Amino acid sequence: MNTSDHVLRLFRYDNWANEQVLLSLQDNIGFDGSDQAVKYFAHIAGSQKMWLARIQETSIEDIAIWPDYGLADALQHLKTLNQQWKQLIESNNNNLNRIISYKNSKGTSFETSLSDILFHVIIHGQHHRAQIAKLLRNAKIDPPATDFIFFSRAN
Repeated sequence: MNTSDHVLRLFRYDNWANEQVLLSLQDNIGFDGSDQAVKYFAHIAGSQKMWLARIQETSIEDIAIWPDYGLADALQHLKTLNQQWKQLIESNNNNLNRIISYKNSKGTSFETSLSDILFHVIIHGQHHRAQIAKLLRNAKIDPPATDFIFFSRAN
């Protein structure tokens, strides 16, 4: 399996894990901490949108890194973004190490390889899903199993 195929698999995993979290949050909405969990979930979508715009060199002016999405809207954005990530990865199949120049939210300029940004997007989403899992556990709710190995066994 080449790098592009591995990255595509990771984005399929990311989509699957987001769906697992959404189902759990929908089933348990209203628990102590659910507002923060929804904010984390929406942030996953907002940050992915921001990174995609940086890579594609489109305006980030109207992108909220912490958008005020509800669960269904956040998931819909993530599904749309997942398709856009797939197209981006496939169109850069032989060029995943190309350098992306961008500015962070503080205006500092950086240059990072596309592959490192793609891995960051996946890891960032997992970080926030873990925060959501912690909020669920604190409310005595079993979080969904979103470890990569569970995805791997099922797919």
